[in-house]
Amino acid sequence: MISSLPTISRRSVVATAFLGPALSPFAWADEAAPVAVLDIKSFFRAPQLSSLRLSPDGRNIAALREYKDRINITVVNVATRKPLIVTSFTDGDVASLSWVNNERLIFTMIDRERGGGDQVGSGLFVIDRDGSNFKSMVERSLLTEGEKLLPAGTSLHGRALAGGLPTDDVVVEVPSFQGKGRFASNLYRLNTATGRSTLMTLGGPANTQSWVIDRSNIVRAATVTVEDTTSVYLRDSEQAPWRVIFKFGPAEPTAAVVPLAFDVAGKLYVSAYAGSDTAAIYGFDAKTGALESQPVFAIKGFDVTGGLRFSPDGARLLGVDYDADRPSTYWIDDALAKVQVLVDQAIPDHVNQLQLPLTNAESLILVSSYSDRDPGRFLLLDRQTNKLEQIAQSRPWMPVERMRPTSFLRYATRDGMLIPAQLTTPVGQGPFPLVVLHYGGPWVRPIEWRWDPHVQFLVSRGYAVFMPAPRASTGFGVKLFKAGWKQWGLGMQDDVTDGVRQLIKDGIADPRRVCIAGASYGGYLTMMGLAKEPSLFRCGINWVGVTDPSFMFSVTWTDFNRVDAARFTLPLLIGDPDKDKEQFKRTSPVERAADITQPVLMAYGGLDNRVPLINGEKMRAALASHNKKVEWVVYADEGHGWLKVANNVDFWTRVEKFLAENMKAIG
Repeated sequence: MISSLPTISRRSVVATAFLGPALSPFAWADEAAPVAVLDIKSFFRAPQLSSLRLSPDGRNIAALREYKDRINITVVNVATRKPLIVTSFTDGDVASLSWVNNERLIFTMIDRERGGGDQVGSGLFVIDRDGSNFKSMVERSLLTEGEKLLPAGTSLHGRALAGGLPTDDVVVEVPSFQGKGRFASNLYRLNTATGRSTLMTLGGPANTQSWVIDRSNIVRAATVTVEDTTSVYLRDSEQAPWRVIFKFGPAEPTAAVVPLAFDVAGKLYVSAYAGSDTAAIYGFDAKTGALESQPVFAIKGFDVTGGLRFSPDGARLLGVDYDADRPSTYWIDDALAKVQVLVDQAIPDHVNQLQLPLTNAESLILVSSYSDRDPGRFLLLDRQTNKLEQIAQSRPWMPVERMRPTSFLRYATRDGMLIPAQLTTPVGQGPFPLVVLHYGGPWVRPIEWRWDPHVQFLVSRGYAVFMPAPRASTGFGVKLFKAGWKQWGLGMQDDVTDGVRQLIKDGIADPRRVCIAGASYGGYLTMMGLAKEPSLFRCGINWVGVTDPSFMFSVTWTDFNRVDAARFTLPLLIGDPDKDKEQFKRTSPVERAADITQPVLMAYGGLDNRVPLINGEKMRAALASHNKKVEWVVYADEGHGWLKVANNVDFWTRVEKFLAENMKAIG
């Protein structure tokens, strides 16, 4: 029996907040107009409002919103609610933004009218909140704007905007190719007023991939991976020597340690396993050279890998963001824990993320709220009055009441492994026609509790959607991860099959109407599922999917083959293409093409360098002689997935038609 996992309980407190009227300074007059029919485009168009960011002093909110058919920046004064359109690009779209200080914003760009594989780099740009002083800091590929700019690929560092920096400075990370499959990076201190930059990592360990700076903006920790060994370095001060504090390889994942952040006293916080199946947050004791004996935060059954929340001065760790059955925040600070409960009681069944001002934490809090049914809304909490006021929605055209809830669950496989999964069902009683959906990886966490446009679209058309996280997935502990080593097409595939059979047994899924679908590794699951379980899966939808494990090694123009992973990590996780040659043949959809006779929809990006087009072309050729029910489409300007709205609409229109034709009721 599939069992659900209850939501993690929070400490209780009496709530005095109320949800005030929607007063949206971000809104156009017609933004909340009702939609009679949930057309495909309504699911896949960009949100009207996103990326709300509270200024460090809490007096202004910056956001991304549609303007002139592009994504631009708007800033709203919290006190007056007066909005100002800061940018008015007509040839590009703002992709991300952050505050540099109370007066200046820093942002990146994309072009939504190009496919994902046809982008020219994101660059890095600054502008004052009143729309003045626009400057380029980082060039975009193929669009060189001057020798003084930092090179394409430069990005904000994870600790760029914390306290301690001068008014105009941020920290950026500049990648570099070291040859022989090695990438490294360096950190620079960038003055956004002058464009001048200063190297911060001079004298640090060679070939470093990631750095951590302390609250005085001194580079203090570094992570270096060379071939099959990862070393974590630490120094006690700017003048102190670097020393190795941890060393581990891919074969021992429980030994892995990820340095995260320093507090103002210089204490290092890390994510580590420390002998447990799941990762937790620990402090590192520099005197003993070991982790502290007790974790700062841990949760059974789920990895905790980051999300540290510090006070503005860095003196105290206030809380930890984590993702269990749904995302949440564990607040160490009692006052903020009470605020969280107050907000959660006012907006139940939502993930309510608190965004605190950096320098005025006693006044307003910006709340980003979303759920499995709600694409997202934004609210302001006045901590003095406990008044919670909604100010905007991300997709106001989506009727929340017509969306369907998503449940987190775990189910047992034939060998007793417990597999995490999510299930969303349409209105009515089962058994339902079922779509199995997997987005890829496989060495990622493939499921997250949120509003998912693909899931809600499929459910709106009457299909239940089952999303398993089979062995080899991360985020749920080392046992599940290691159980998937060298199990492509074997145990990993059986996990999906076992979940579907359990849904059939429980009366949720119609045994004669099951379709398997997925992208990337999910595309492999799809093709292998059709070959291995022809009586279970009636049809398949594969987009940008791997079609032969050996291609991960022989197709050398992929992005992951430019690094050491192909030589050291992939043989451990997938197998050795020479030593495991026979297994590779048994678990190759291309080699087993004769077993695939069901209808298949295959879609690929013409410029995909993660799973190149050859994967689809080889699969299509192998099916051509015997399977006449193959639909094929290539989006020439896309990469590993679809960026353009038009391509998303075209693909999901094809999916809708494909399912309608191949998932008809039998008998």
